[in-house]
Amino acid sequence: MSGAADVKVSRRYASALFNSAQKLSSADVVQKDLDTLVSHWNQTPALEKALESPLIPADKKHALIDELFAKELSPLSASFLHLLVDKRREEILRTVQEEFRVLSDDAKGTIRAEAVVAGPLSDADKASLVAGLQARTGKQVELNVSVDPVILGGVVVRMQGAVIDGSVRGALERLREQMLQER
Repeated sequence: MSGAADVKVSRRYASALFNSAQKLSSADVVQKDLDTLVSHWNQTPALEKALESPLIPADKKHALIDELFAKELSPLSASFLHLLVDKRREEILRTVQEEFRVLSDDAKGTIRAEAVVAGPLSDADKASLVAGLQARTGKQVELNVSVDPVILGGVVVRMQGAVIDGSVRGALERLREQMLQER
């Protein structure tokens, strides 16, 4: 299945799971469960391989899920994982987790943003950046900051599929392009 089709299917599954979780007032619990499952997937390639293998029958996958996760997952999350196995959609778990997080954040009025800066930010600078992003979006912003000296200065922010490039490197590249066009 193509990447675009996976995302579309994942959105449908995530939406159905989110609606069920909201009805049970357990969206936060299900998000934690999805995070746990994806963490296990990432840390244990053999688990991922076994659960995504078309050669292993669904009943053996169900038994493995019950054995490994019975005490760790909420009943809704366990049922959802069984559904993925039954529908042979195990490979979309990571994308479902991402889409579920987007739905959950949207319901809470929150946006997740990634900021790349040239050097470490002080708490005051980070608070100022968060305040500016909140004013721009009208939502609460959860900001994850990483340092990359390659940008030379300023900040590059990614949120909701948009990129705001306020870096020195980006400004220099735009200036270069403008000068080349004027030639």
